[in-house]
Amino acid sequence: MVRQMEFKHSRIAAFSSTRRPGTSVKQDGNIQALLEAGVKTATIFGKSWDFHVLKALETSLEENLAMVRETVVFLKEAGLEVIFDAEHFFDGFKHNPDYAWRVLEAAAEAGADWLVLCDTNGGSLPWEVEDIVRAVRERFDTPLAIHVHNDGGCAVANSLAAVRAGCVQVQGTIN
Repeated sequence: MVRQMEFKHSRIAAFSSTRRPGTSVKQDGNIQALLEAGVKTATIFGKSWDFHVLKALETSLEENLAMVRETVVFLKEAGLEVIFDAEHFFDGFKHNPDYAWRVLEAAAEAGADWLVLCDTNGGSLPWEVEDIVRAVRERFDTPLAIHVHNDGGCAVANSLAAVRAGCVQVQGTIN
């Protein structure tokens, strides 16, 4: 089993979303599965674009913030390192920066060990990524990571721009 293997430079992380809307974090099956995985690191993704909160999750902006906070707190109390992937962060930031900031604040204040800025649609350009990452770096002490998709052919350039602006972890999205 992979969780029993020893790695020199890697960690195994369990991956899930935040708790579901209207569900207690303690009752959410996906969150329980993270704990049962027996890993020391959990990567959770949460919506940071208000459009997706309202249309995809069909919940309120405040409920989404509670989902982020409660999930991070619960996993931290369980002793896990928590990597928070701010899904659709760049689109969300361009559309409603105030809400995107609030999502990152919820995760950071709850104790997330990492804030991952995601270009989930892969449509950002390197100079946008660099400017936005630099703004986030100025506002948060939590280590930053980048997670970009290659839909627009800019994944490598966007990752390098993010590192230049302050990200210290790069997530690969390879198909």
